[in-house]
Amino acid sequence: MSLANKYRPQTFDTIIGQTHITEILKAQMSTHKEMHHNYLLFGPRGTGKTTAARILAKAINCLDLQDWNPCNKCFNCQTINEGKTLDYVEIDAASHTGVDNIREEILDRAAYPPVNLKKKIYVIDEVHMLSKWAFNALLKTIEEPRDNVCFILATTEIQKVPETIISRCQVFNFKKVDKKEIGKFLKSICEQEALTSTDEAIELIAKIAEWCVRDAVKYIDQVSVLWNIDEHHITKFLGVASETLIKDFLSLIQTGDTKIIFEKVDDIHNQGIDLHNFAKQTLMHIDQIFLEDIEFSTNISETFTDIIGSIRHYPYPTIIYKVAIHKHLAKNKNK
Repeated sequence: MSLANKYRPQTFDTIIGQTHITEILKAQMSTHKEMHHNYLLFGPRGTGKTTAARILAKAINCLDLQDWNPCNKCFNCQTINEGKTLDYVEIDAASHTGVDNIREEILDRAAYPPVNLKKKIYVIDEVHMLSKWAFNALLKTIEEPRDNVCFILATTEIQKVPETIISRCQVFNFKKVDKKEIGKFLKSICEQEALTSTDEAIELIAKIAEWCVRDAVKYIDQVSVLWNIDEHHITKFLGVASETLIKDFLSLIQTGDTKIIFEKVDDIHNQGIDLHNFAKQTLMHIDQIFLEDIEFSTNISETFTDIIGSIRHYPYPTIIYKVAIHKHLAKNKNK
């Protein structure tokens, strides 16, 4: 089992970085008076939306709530966890965009009472991908909700979801997870898996994951084959740069020695570091040191923004770097 699945949260209390949402959901479980028929979860990828949807589905149907969390032991919880009930359905809207898909998978079946669970739960991930006609068909169902049916919609792009749908849902905004919280979570996984790790390596993974908990755990999983999570192994396996390398590279640019800078670009590329990721990492680092040298940070951030905008469409990434840095040096030389 992958670490992402093994350590996927199973209760509200184990979801990290979203207490502003989980506390409300737990409060609803405690009364059942404020239960809504339709939920819309939105926010950046990898922040726990579909995980929260599954936990919510279990809590709604749980036979023995524990501190308003699903117990994960009763028949209802286990059948959802094991995917053995037709009363719980997860659909990826990216592959079910049409009205026929929605009608066949959900709308026609929603009219029937649940077979095993207290409520039928339909989770539609990336709901913004549905077609206009599919949304219209879905709207007809959710605007006249049945007591034994609950829809949980999840999306990374709420602006693409029709207002008619949004207005009929209880909406929760998932936020980016703080790097410290991700780091603490990764450290816990390493300890449970008997993996040695350094604080610098954990911090680096939390940064390159860009607030995505799922990606951060995936990176730990990839490097874990060596049983030692350090910066060297992260660079080797994930194609990312250490903080020291980024600092040294920016210092080289400040010296203005074109030959040495270009040699360093080639060296970074030859180390197997992904130059697109390197540009993104460098921008994140510039953001942290921005106030130390505002003029340099402003100019070099524009250079790396240009690199990111061009590098995906060019087969020779080192040339993109050299051209962009040459322009940067020439512009500052003329000042």
